[in-house]
Parts: sequence; structure tokens; C-alpha cells
Amino acid sequence: MQVNDPASHPGAVGVGITPNVVASKLMPPASADTNLARPHLVDGMRAAHAARLVLIRAPAGFGKTTLMQQYAASCDRQRRVTIWLRVDQADNDLPRFVGHLGVGLRTLTPDDNLRTVFGERLAASVIETVASFRMPFAILLDDFESIQSASVLNFVQHLIDALPPNGTLVIASRTTPALGLGRIRARGQLLEIDSAELRFSLPEATAFIRDKCALPLRDKDIATLHRCTEGWAAAIFLATLSLRQRTDYGRFVASFSGTNTQLAVYLTEDILGQQSESCRTFLIETSVLTQLSAPLCDAITGRHDSGAMLDHLERSNLFLFPLDSERNEYRYHSLFASFLQHRLRALHPGREAELHAAAAHWFLDAERPVPAIDHLLQAGMKAQAIAQLGRHAGTLLNDGRVRLLGRWFDQIRDALPRADPRVRISDAWVLLFNRHFDEATAAVQRIVDDHAADDSCDTLLLQAETLRCTLYAMSGQLDACLRAGLPHLDRLSPDETFQYCMLAISLSYCLMAAQRYDEARAVLARASSNGRSDGSVVLRSVADCIDSVIDLVHGRLGSGRARLKHAEHHWNECHGEVTGGRASAGIALAMVLYEADELEETGRLIAANLPYAKMNGPVDSMTICHVLSARVALIHGDRDLWQRRLVELEELGRQVGLQRVICSAWLERARVSTLDGAFDAADQALNIADLHGAWERDDLIGYANEVDLPSIARWRLQIARGNDRAVCAALADVIVDATARQRYWRAIKLHLLRAMALDRVSEHDAAFDELTDALRLASHEGFFRTFLDEGERLSALLQRWATRHRAAAASLGIAQQFLSALLERIDAAARNAQPSHAAAPSAKHAADAEALTPRELDVLRMLAMGHRNRVLAEKLFVSEFTVKSHLRRISAKLDAQSRTEAVAIGRARGLIE
Repeated sequence: MQVNDPASHPGAVGVGITPNVVASKLMPPASADTNLARPHLVDGMRAAHAARLVLIRAPAGFGKTTLMQQYAASCDRQRRVTIWLRVDQADNDLPRFVGHLGVGLRTLTPDDNLRTVFGERLAASVIETVASFRMPFAILLDDFESIQSASVLNFVQHLIDALPPNGTLVIASRTTPALGLGRIRARGQLLEIDSAELRFSLPEATAFIRDKCALPLRDKDIATLHRCTEGWAAAIFLATLSLRQRTDYGRFVASFSGTNTQLAVYLTEDILGQQSESCRTFLIETSVLTQLSAPLCDAITGRHDSGAMLDHLERSNLFLFPLDSERNEYRYHSLFASFLQHRLRALHPGREAELHAAAAHWFLDAERPVPAIDHLLQAGMKAQAIAQLGRHAGTLLNDGRVRLLGRWFDQIRDALPRADPRVRISDAWVLLFNRHFDEATAAVQRIVDDHAADDSCDTLLLQAETLRCTLYAMSGQLDACLRAGLPHLDRLSPDETFQYCMLAISLSYCLMAAQRYDEARAVLARASSNGRSDGSVVLRSVADCIDSVIDLVHGRLGSGRARLKHAEHHWNECHGEVTGGRASAGIALAMVLYEADELEETGRLIAANLPYAKMNGPVDSMTICHVLSARVALIHGDRDLWQRRLVELEELGRQVGLQRVICSAWLERARVSTLDGAFDAADQALNIADLHGAWERDDLIGYANEVDLPSIARWRLQIARGNDRAVCAALADVIVDATARQRYWRAIKLHLLRAMALDRVSEHDAAFDELTDALRLASHEGFFRTFLDEGERLSALLQRWATRHRAAAASLGIAQQFLSALLERIDAAARNAQPSHAAAPSAKHAADAEALTPRELDVLRMLAMGHRNRVLAEKLFVSEFTVKSHLRRISAKLDAQSRTEAVAIGRARGLIE
């Protein structure tokens, strides 16, 4: 039998009795410049020595072929022979499939053996030949979803069984091939790479967009694009094609969805167009569901085969992902779902509302109110949705689902004045928890005005007063909360669990801020003993937080840490989103762990609780979370993240008028500028902090600011500048006061500041005495960061103290183990210290000030006053188009993502007041 050399025929090659062989099918694709290297996946494939089959299975556009090409290139570098075959529909013919494979095998066998390979027993001969190979090799079959032929699938199973230890079969497929995978998996001979592993990670997406596509997107825009595409490579690539034609990257990324023209064309032609009419209809109609199950799909579509259809979609990898291990519920890829929904609206106007209504009734019958209300609102059935909210809003509030409720209430706000009072009071609570304080106040007042004369509404009016007291606490009006809330607690029935619990929590925080610690504990104990079990988790978490913070304030860091670490076990047993007391206690744990210099654990807790702190956490949780996140970032050398966290904190404070929050952001800037030696910047920051610092004079100080006060920041700067005589006397007085009130955490900080002040005026022995007092208070509890956060000046003083007194530490009442650990940390910080960048922030800010033109500065100042574009245009005597142009340039120069962020950055950099 004559065998033609594929290399001599650019089109097709005859192979004896086999059909023509297409040479291009046997060539791996060339590597494109835009292909992103996936070394971790390639290395994993090469390291899977026991695997006879490597199955790369994922939907279209996840990079299956690219990964196979990189694997083939890696094999070539390792002198491992590869055979590549791109499969198509015609290869369901066994002789054609085996013929192509046989031609590829010519790279592994001498020419005089070809007759054996291509004799009458074609398939058997190929398998025998493969089994006889002794050199390392791999057979790569791409686009294997084309194969449905039982004879070809049977042949491939035999091929897998025949592979010698030095051979590997690699298959890339959109669908799950019928190759007896369970049997191969059970033998430990299968390596599976699915869509979850093929998804681009955020760093990979960043490298792809910036390095491969040469697009200068900001981190925030890349993170948004990565989130909405779920790491789907094709979608990211198609987005970059559109981005090349635009300059407003942030706006495009924020609006990117399945309706994007290029993505829609791709999905229509390459995905939807390949399906049967029945399958297309199912996909489009069920796209309204965020979670799909066979009974639900049957209910809304009127079908009876949804279970079989879901199985088919999963096997075909049509962007359907299981939500549970039993595969009872699924979801679509978010971009694919938005594309299908757009098709539904275009092809069948009005059908979407019918489908949502059917879904809502199914969920109501199943007693699942949350998805039912979602679908009622999407169906436009506001009255029915409000009726369900009246039944379930209280429970959802108690569960901490305030963001969900906020989203619902925003959709029915026009109908709320006529709604059930229970719904209206729930809306007021949601406004409060989402920090819309003015709107919450107005909502409460309307409820009181509407029902003040109605004796049957006494319970409703009590709830309104509870809400008002809680509002005082959350908006920083601690005195008002105590005056109104303490007598009101006696009027509430403990059976009103949510109301009683919220008021008890509010009062306990305010009492703690007023240093009335025993009363704070008593209020929580009373609530816990009276309340039902549904409020006990929240109350227990708040009690853990209160007790541990009191321990910390009193200098008992070890006790507070042990209490919260023990409680963390119980929090982890709670399901659902992180909210309420659990998050506050988690942030308190982060605070004590930060003091213990356990930065990795601190970072974990901050990351877990930051979304809650941003959205609806109380003042102290919000402040601690952002300041600690900023400090940990700065310790790791990320000054940009440090700055962003402080900008976020200041803007959150300005949005709701929380003066202590705004002040805290500027106090942190002042601290770092002081340590950097940028004294003018520190002084400017403190001047701004003082504008928002009246709360210190009231002596109602939340625990977030126990050792971060305007006065402490001012003393720190005065010491650094050398103005130390007056500081020494002032600090002596406040140390006496702090010690008398058992505020030992603060006393440690004050001792350290006075030690540095005394050292600056050459009273070295007195400085060492102050340092001894601080070490005595701190060493048995592990207060590391209180020392380390004071920077090089204190470190140098401490090292000099150690030279003289280290040997006598035990006799001075100082724990030797703590001292050694502290000195080791100081040495490590000195070794890892970067060159000073003290002037860098000021220089950068000066450059920014020069970069903004006088007209742009005018626009930024007016923007800070809250003016909209139309007003800006009128005041500047220009068009709104010109105003928008100014705003785009300002945002670009300040690297701001929004108007509010531009204002916050402008304030932070001293460009505006």
C-alpha cells in the first residue's frame, strides 16, 4: 500500500484505502502574540505521570486549544514527541479518523513499518503500534466534541488502554466525551482540567490586558472586567477589541454585558446557532432564572424534559455550572445569561414578565420568599411584592439582609406611602443600616406623623422610637442615644426581639464610649437573658466585641484576644453573609491581632469584613477596618492601597456627615507624614483633622480612636519637630489621667511619646524611665504594634535602652520573651527598610497641583460643593459638554474613578479644602 508524504501535499494526502488526509489537521496552531502563557497548567499536565488521559473540558473560548499548543511546545523542548489532530465532524467515520491518526504516527515509526500500520486491520494496527512505542510521546486531539460515533469513541477507549507508561492522550472538548471516564478516573489515570482551572485569575487577566493587549486599564477597571467575565478568556479578549476604539475605559467596563456587539455576535454564531431549536428556546426562556432546577424550569416553560435538557447542557458545557454537588441546581455564566435575556426581550416582548411571574409562584409554593420577591419585582407585580415584604421583612432584617432589602425597597419606593406600616418601618431600618441617615430620619417622622393619633399603633410608634435611638448611635450622636435610649429600653417588651436587640446593642456601644463599662455589660446581659434564641447569636457576638474591647482598653490584650478567638469558632458555624454583631466582633479581633503583630491573620479578617464595614457597619467598625487595611498595606510597601483606603474612609465619612470618620483618615495621614519627616504635610493634615475633631473634647470616644486622637497626633508632630518641653508637661498630666481611669492601652502610647519627648531634650534617664513603664505595661500582654507604629525614632531609643537595661528586664517587671521579640522585629524592620520616600508624597501632590489648570481647579472646587454639571456650566459660562471634558481630564490626572473620588483625592492632596 502506498503512503503519500503529507509534507509533499499542501491540501490532502491519499493513504491507500483510507480517505484523503487533510495535512492542516495534523499541524498544531501557531502561537499568537496575544496568547497568555499558562505555565502552572502546563507544568501540572507534565507532572501527571500516572495519567493516561488528560481531559481539558470547558465551554468555548476558555483557552483549551491554546493550553494544548503550549503543552505541545513544552513537550518539544523536553524532546517528547507529539502528534496533533484537530478533529471535525467528518472524523466520525472511523477509517478517516484512524487514517489521520496513522499519518501522524509516522513521526514515531520507521517507514518500513508503515505497511503494518495501514494494513487491513487499520484500527488494530494503530493500537498495536502505539503500544510498542518506547520513546516519550503524547497524542493531542483537539475539538473532540465533534465526535459522537460509537465506533470512534470505542476505538479511543481501546487506545487509552493500550498506551504505554511513556504515552499520554490529551483531549480538548467542549462536552464530556463518552469514554468511560469513571473507570479511568477510578484507576488514577485521568487528569481533568475544567473551566474553573482555565479561567484567568485576576493577575493573569491583568497581564493579558496590559502586556498582551497593550491597554492601560486601571486596576479597578480590570477587576470589574474580570468579575463580570468570570475569567472567561474569550470575553475578556472581545472586550479588549472594543476598548481599542474607546478612551472612556471605566464607563465601558462598568456597562460591559452579554449585549456587547462583538460578544453577542460570537455567542450567536458560535454557541446559540449550533443548538437545536428546542435547546435554544429552553436557554432563552430559562435565562430569567438565577438558579435553575428541573422542576422550576418545567414550571416556567411548560416542558416536561427539563432534567434531561439540563443534563445535556452540562455535558455540552453550554455555560451551565452546578450549584451543589448533587447537581440539583445550576446557574448560567453571568455574561451568557445577560446575552440570552437580551435575546428574549428582542424575540418575545412580554414573555419575560410571564416567566418571572411563573417563577415567583413556584417559589412561593416552595416557601422560598427571597427568590419569590425577586421575581415578583422583575415581573412588575409591586403590590404582591409589598405583601410578601410585609410578611418577611422582619425576619430578613433580623438575619442581616439589609443590602437585599435595600435593593427591593428602592424598586417600590413610589408605592411605599400607601404600604402596610410594617413595610414602611422595615424600609426605615434598611435606610438606617445603609447609612442614609437623613432619609431614615424623614421616614421615621412620616410614620410618627401618620399614626400618632392612632391608639392601635402604639407598637409601631415604639419601633419608631427604637429606630430613632439606633440612628443616634450610628450617626455618632452618642449622648442623644443614651438620653433617649436608656428610659426607652424599659418600655420595650423583650418579646420584640429585633427591636430590643438593636436598642441594647446601640446602648452598649454608647455606654462603652462613655467609659460606663459595667453598664454596657449589664444592658447586654439583660437583653441576652430576656431575648429569644433568634437574637442570641447577634447579642453574643456584640457581647464578645464589647468585652474584648474593654479588655483592650484596660491593657488586657491577651484576654481580649483569647475571648474573640474562642468566639470565632461559633461565628464560623453561622451561615449567610457577614453582617451585624458577627462582623463587628470580627473587626475587633482584627484590631487585637494587629496589636499582637499577627499581620497575616489581620489581613484575612479585614478582607472578610471590609464589605460590611463599607456598606453598613457602625462608626468604629468602619474606621478600624479602613485604617488597619491601610496600615497593613503600608507595612507591605503598598502606599497606593494605603492612600485608597484613606480616601474611601474620608468619603464614607463625608457622605453621612460622620466627623470622627473624616478626622480619622486625616490623623492616619498625619501619622505617616510625621514618621516620613514630611512635617509641613503632617501639619496640614492635622489642621484639617482639627476641623472635624470636636468629638475628642466631648470625651465620648469610640474604641477605634482610643490611641488615635488629634491631641496624640499633634504631640507626635511636635516631638518630631523638636518642640518637646511643653509636650513633656502635657503628657505627664494625661498619663496620670489615663492611669487613674485604667486606660492602660492609651497609657502605653502616652509613655512612649513622653519618652521620645524627654530624649529630645536630653533627659535620657527620664526617657528610659518612661520607656520602662511602657514596657512593663505592654510586655505581659504583647502590645507590639503600639511600639512599632512609632517608627525609627522610638526604635532607636528602645535599642539604646536595651543596651543599658536588657539584662535587668526581669527585675524591672518586663517579660524577657516580649522584649526579645520586639527587638527582633525592630531589627527586621531596619533590614527591610526601603530608601526614604519622605518627600515623595508631597512632590507627587505638587506635581498634581501643577498638572491641574486653574480652570480645572475651579471645577474641582465647585464639584466639592455638590454642584451638578448643569450648575457648573452656568457658573463657568460654558457648555455642559465642556464641563464633562474638564471632568474627564481631572479624573485622568488624579487617577480617580468617579466624581466623589476626584473630590476626595483633591482634598487629600491639599488641592481643595
